[in-house]
Amino acid sequence: MRFISTALLLIIVADGAYAQTAKNTRAIAIGPWEIEASFTKNRKFDRCVMRRTIEEGIETQFTRGAGGLSLMMSSPRWRLEKGKKYPVEFFAGSLGWKAKVSASSEEIRIALTDQHFNEALKSADLLEVRAAGSTLKVPLDKSAAALARLESCFETNSKSTQTNPFIVPKP
Repeated sequence: MRFISTALLLIIVADGAYAQTAKNTRAIAIGPWEIEASFTKNRKFDRCVMRRTIEEGIETQFTRGAGGLSLMMSSPRWRLEKGKKYPVEFFAGSLGWKAKVSASSEEIRIALTDQHFNEALKSADLLEVRAAGSTLKVPLDKSAAALARLESCFETNSKSTQTNPFIVPKP
């Protein structure tokens, strides 16, 4: 009887913890992508992020901020030279783009400044990142809808103002 009571209590506590975690997560899933707004410590809107992790444990993250669209890829298995710029070729379908990515110890970042390439991301099935040592392949399933939601997230949160419905608004 004591065992059953303890088991029941653990289930209730675990269920409550899961519900609280789910409640605090504001990410929207579109296919394998999770999209969410990111805020500073002062609760000011910063950017919107779209991410997924592929089988090799590589996290791919598209970020839409005031400066435009950027790409970040990371893996805890990578040992990169911090501050180094690595030459890579990106391919979205048949459209290629050569650039240099900035590195930290476990991640690379780049501003996606080529608008033709950015548009190709919406219709391509695969993003290939061709580096000197290997080619990384990121499936882009549902990317058109996810990128549209990323842009919508940015537009909505950029325009919103912080309000307090319990005080008289300032003129």
